[in-house]
Amino acid sequence: MTLPFMIPSIVATWICAGAIMGAAAEAYKWGFQGVIWDSFAPAMMMILVAVFFARRLRQSRFSTVVDYMRTRYDERVGDHYLLIQVLAATSWLGGQLVALGIIVNLTTGVGMVQATMLATIVVVIVTYFGGLWALSRVDAIGFTLIIVGLLIMFPTVIREVGGWSYFIENAENWGELPSFAVTPVAPDDGGFIWYTGLLGIVYYLSAWTSLGIGDLNSQVLLQRVLAAKDEKTAVNGFMISGFLYLAIGLVPVLMGIAMFTYGLELPLEQTEYVLLWVAENFLPSWAGVLFIVALTAAIISTVGDNCLIVSTMIGNNIYPKFNKEADQKQKLKIMRMAIPVVALVAMGIALMFSTVYKLIVFTGSISLVTVVIPYITGFFWKKGNAKGALASFYAGAVTTAISFLLFFPYTKEANMGIMVEGEVYMDWAIWDALYMALIPGAIMGLVAMIAVSLATQESDPPKPFVNAAGEPMDNRVFFWQKAS
Repeated sequence: MTLPFMIPSIVATWICAGAIMGAAAEAYKWGFQGVIWDSFAPAMMMILVAVFFARRLRQSRFSTVVDYMRTRYDERVGDHYLLIQVLAATSWLGGQLVALGIIVNLTTGVGMVQATMLATIVVVIVTYFGGLWALSRVDAIGFTLIIVGLLIMFPTVIREVGGWSYFIENAENWGELPSFAVTPVAPDDGGFIWYTGLLGIVYYLSAWTSLGIGDLNSQVLLQRVLAAKDEKTAVNGFMISGFLYLAIGLVPVLMGIAMFTYGLELPLEQTEYVLLWVAENFLPSWAGVLFIVALTAAIISTVGDNCLIVSTMIGNNIYPKFNKEADQKQKLKIMRMAIPVVALVAMGIALMFSTVYKLIVFTGSISLVTVVIPYITGFFWKKGNAKGALASFYAGAVTTAISFLLFFPYTKEANMGIMVEGEVYMDWAIWDALYMALIPGAIMGLVAMIAVSLATQESDPPKPFVNAAGEPMDNRVFFWQKAS
């Protein structure tokens, strides 16, 4: 892909249901504080990829991140990564199918179950017969339509609210927080989403790191880097995409805040419908249709990407365990067979859960405390070894589980009486505690990686950083340098 296709492909992959429907909903409830997870953190992640990882990934020539983890550490570490990545990508896929189901449901009147099934069938057809080439073209088309749709919708919403000056001066959100605050504020003004002290600090840090760091090892990043025409295109593609993603992503965020300021009252469990409500009630018919088509295109490309991610790992990394003589043609056949299976599993997740935003953020969360530390240190620290990577995985996971149990009583208390007087809103209490638990989990994972690696240098000598062909690579090269 050349830069004109590379940038839309990257941005459209992340400008998904979470960045549009979910972010508008979270901004409606909490203002800017509610969307640190997305749109702010993924923009930071793309810039980090451009600076530290794009050249390395391109030069490594690994087909999957699993291959990199196996080569840098050993097969056990690669298998642990494979488990997490399949779980993360399938959860992300489920979140997108929830959004597609909502769109089909609201625009056709078809029941939510049937709408989600129909959306899944369409995604399987596009992905199976077109692959990444077709999805990159859908990305480019959807990217253009999204920009056009948002440019039509945004001024309409601001005009309905009372104009830009009125909106800036009177912006409100459901949580009664400062609408444009991206940092914790004074306790009396709400702290960070009404958590203060230590709870507010860890919650804020988790908002930035869940997708900002937790997505660094995503297979979709490697896909895009390898699909770029050359190294320069890969680096520039991610750098430009980071700033562009934030600019585009803030548009639905501002509209979410504007719609609360306008006086739109939605049940808390239906706030992800806010932009669809705008399209139906504020826009002329042709513009409303354009926006729905653009949103659908962006989501379909993201769903297809994740179908390919999981299917690629099944064909390239799981199938050879059962057929060690498998050639590339057989692997490709298994990949294609896996696409509808993966989509059906994700459809099951979508039918069980009704939230878009949290399912998508969850994908980065589970990676952050298990496999991100070994992934990063594998590039930058020569002494990292397999025992350290495995210790990091389990230390992060166990610490997160224990921390969740410690934080949960406090988040239950904080979410008392949200929906019903005297009752805990368990959905928010659980997710809040989970996000907070990520920070001690990630810290302990880093400590374990360093301590165990240093203690086992003789029993488990670190492997060198090599590419897919076994050739040594320079782990010091940055985006402005070329590897020797």
